[in-house]
Amino acid sequence: MLLKIFLNLLFLLIFLLNNHNAESGENVRYVNSSSKKKLIIIRDDEWRNIDNGADFKSIRLKRSDTGFDIIIKFLRMDLTVIEARVLYSKNPETNFQNVKNIAEKDNIIAAINGSFFDMNGNPLGLLIADSKTINNRVVTHSIYSGIFYVKDDVPFIVYRDNFTPVGVTQALQVGPILIADGKDTEGFKDIHSIHYRSGIAIDNAGRVIIYATDTNYKGISLYEIRHIMRLPDISCVNVLNLDGGGSTQMYISTPSFSDYIAGNTDIPVAIGFYRR
Repeated sequence: MLLKIFLNLLFLLIFLLNNHNAESGENVRYVNSSSKKKLIIIRDDEWRNIDNGADFKSIRLKRSDTGFDIIIKFLRMDLTVIEARVLYSKNPETNFQNVKNIAEKDNIIAAINGSFFDMNGNPLGLLIADSKTINNRVVTHSIYSGIFYVKDDVPFIVYRDNFTPVGVTQALQVGPILIADGKDTEGFKDIHSIHYRSGIAIDNAGRVIIYATDTNYKGISLYEIRHIMRLPDISCVNVLNLDGGGSTQMYISTPSFSDYIAGNTDIPVAIGFYRR
């Protein structure tokens, strides 16, 4: 009996020491931030397969100065077995939908909010959906620096000046680009502003990763997101910011898994992912 009590006390002491080390900064992983304060990685889940060609993970972080929690969720997809499509929902009956409505109507694996739009639901920037050009204007404002597109079933993220529309079936212009061909990008403002974020990326194996901050928690900066997308098990070489803030939303549904990050506003443009 005494031995059992001693072991229980020993385990409790180890637990308390581990918690103390986490708070004091020992054996703790951090994400680079803009200030002297630290963004601590509290939990970094391993990738979990949820469907053929689709894997999910989440990361939980905490700001050392405020104690605020941040959760970012990721879906990684192989576009040899999953198809990416730009979805434009504007019609005479409704200009806007949320990604859950879109996904449930179309029976797709996932959907995430897309590009910027005006108050009437018109896309602000180039938009091509299922080979139909909705808006052919390539905006030159610095924030609209990138274009995600699909050509011959292969995904690309490029600077707007490097985009050629020939043969493209899906495309949307948004931004800014955070990482291009493995290099950090420069020249855009508000990189340290904290908001809800969503984005689309391509990893070093050519897979597409979509991500969004959980809107039940706090937001994150583009600077911090860029460092997160470089973590070893994410390893993205191209990262494009989508329309975040209140538009941030992502819906995932497979036979074995579902998750929904709700936005604060409905949207006219999304990216949907379908089984081939």
